[in-house]
Amino acid sequence: MKRTNTILVLLTMSFLSMNLSCTNSDEEVIIDDFSDLDAELIARDFSGVVLVAQNDNILFNKAYGRKNSQENGFHDINTVFDMGSITKQFTAAGILKLEMQNTLSVNDSLSKYFDTVPNDKENITIHQLLTHSSGLVGGIGGDYETITEEEFLDQVFDSELISSVGERFNYSNVGYSLLGLIIEKVSGMDYESFLNLEIFEPSNMHHTGYIIPDWQQDEVANGYLNGVENNKPNEENWSENGPYLNLKGNGGILTRANDLLLWSQSIMNNTVLDEAATNKYLFPHFQPTNIYESYGYGWGIENNDSENKLVLHGGTTDFFASDMWIYPNKGITIVVLSNELEAFVYTIAGAISNFLLTE
Repeated sequence: MKRTNTILVLLTMSFLSMNLSCTNSDEEVIIDDFSDLDAELIARDFSGVVLVAQNDNILFNKAYGRKNSQENGFHDINTVFDMGSITKQFTAAGILKLEMQNTLSVNDSLSKYFDTVPNDKENITIHQLLTHSSGLVGGIGGDYETITEEEFLDQVFDSELISSVGERFNYSNVGYSLLGLIIEKVSGMDYESFLNLEIFEPSNMHHTGYIIPDWQQDEVANGYLNGVENNKPNEENWSENGPYLNLKGNGGILTRANDLLLWSQSIMNNTVLDEAATNKYLFPHFQPTNIYESYGYGWGIENNDSENKLVLHGGTTDFFASDMWIYPNKGITIVVLSNELEAFVYTIAGAISNFLLTE
């Protein structure tokens, strides 16, 4: 299934939702407490899980709707979802982990890791891939299309740049798939195996990955589109190592809300990345963007110089939507995971944020 511009539209809505003022008043969401939130989610037939925490205290964690059409197929707080493009922050963390290990530099160029890189792309750096400033196209094929590494690289290297290298922010799934390949070449491990060893296991994220977790059939949600049930993500056309390269590294990792809270805590506690690497990870490296105020490494960055600094990222597929917000100076984490492609997902985190920050 091929992703479309819906990704950018909904990610933009994630940013706009902070203001919570839509042209359609029916879409405005104003809540004063978690009881209001609960009522709003029920009223809108939200399908998914919402988790809100401050430091180690879970303030709100509830599940709504259905994960499948089986008789008892209702969501619980441990339902596993496709996180979509939230995957990118794990690819970025993997790159920084390798830089901590002195095996690569974010200033390295593509030509260091790939043969036959054409002249217009040979000087693209890892930094530019991380910040969507490489000029590369957004994508070259469908998420579940069978494609070999050779075919993927040929198509990427034959594509025309959509802007000069380093000049503009152009959201690129292709760039993050290249980063996934670089992780494999430098580490000598499969992409998921490296993330599992260096990120997921140290963070106690035992329910995050493509194929390594021992998924129980009923814990992974089916996707829904317009009320019609579709496959579970890991029932789609994957290779024996998970998704093919049109998706691998840029999207498609499966997770549950509590694992993303563990990841947030890992970031704030420097469990995986040391303090210097974490600061680099969450630094506003590139602006302006058409989604966020600025972009770090796999994160949108807002209000960087204030106590209310916010790092966030959303994700969509044709059947799933997700959003993750962290206020690192306040220890606040907001996670929204849904198995429906619904714009309302991108107003929930903003509504929660507004009432938490004004308490």
